[in-house]
Amino acid sequence: MTDKRSDGLVILASSRNRGNTRLLADWLAAGRSFPIIDLSSKSISYYDYGHANAGDDFIPLIETLSAKSLWILATPVYWYTVSAQLKTFMDRLTDLLETHKELGRTLRGRSVALLVSGTESQLLEGFESPVRLTCNYLGMNYLGACYGQFEGDGVPNPSVRAAVEAFGSKLLNIES
Repeated sequence: MTDKRSDGLVILASSRNRGNTRLLADWLAAGRSFPIIDLSSKSISYYDYGHANAGDDFIPLIETLSAKSLWILATPVYWYTVSAQLKTFMDRLTDLLETHKELGRTLRGRSVALLVSGTESQLLEGFESPVRLTCNYLGMNYLGACYGQFEGDGVPNPSVRAAVEAFGSKLLNIES
C-alpha cells in the first residue's frame, strides 16, 4: 500500500501564533511541505446543540482537512490539558456525527498525531487520552505524541529540535 502521510498538515491550536508551539510546528513542517493552519485565524465557535453556528469556519476547514491523510495537532499544555482552541475544534467534530455525516465518514482511516509544548519535564500522564479516544471513536489512526519541553519563551530543552524532527520522520514512515 502506498503511504500517503506525506500529504499532511499541522493544525496549530495556540493562543500565541508565534510562541513555543509554533516553533515546534515550524520545525516539524520544515522540509515536509506540511502547511500550518492556525485555528486562531478561523472563526470557529463552541459546539451548539441547535447548530446555530453552522455558518462559521468549521465545516469549510474540515472539508480542507478531509483531503489530508495526516493531521498533526499542535497544542501547548494549558492547565494540564489541550488548548481551548483544540478543545473547541474537537468538540465541533460532533457536527460530523449529527449534521454532516457523509463528511464525517471521510475522516475514517486518516491519521492524527499530537505535537505538544510545555514546561514540565515530560508530557503529563493521560494528556493524550482525549485525542486517542476521539480518534478511536471516529475510525482515525492515532499515531502518538511528541512533547517539547521549554525552559522559557523560545528556549527549548536542548534535545527538543532533534526529537521533533525524528518524530516527523517517524510519522512519514509508519505504514497505514
